[in-house]
Amino acid sequence: MIRRTPTLIPMGDFDVQDARDLFAKQKAEIVQQQQLLAKMKRIAQNPNMDREDYEVMDFLKTAVARQEKAKRLGLQPGKLYLPSVAS
Repeated sequence: MIRRTPTLIPMGDFDVQDARDLFAKQKAEIVQQQQLLAKMKRIAQNPNMDREDYEVMDFLKTAVARQEKAKRLGLQPGKLYLPSVAS
């Protein structure tokens, strides 16, 4: 395989900061999704519902509503638009 030298893309300080902000946002979304999945798993394993479980259910309803709205608006398909979590 013939290798070529990488194409250098000129980037300024603002471009680098934008990339860092985007990465931090994506990382936060992944953590938030993992927390949500952990809560969902706990709910699935425990048949008794408590107050926090109802809050998670409301949270999921909000997330589904946001995803449907994003789909109607033509935003990125497959992306889960979650409301921010106040822990």
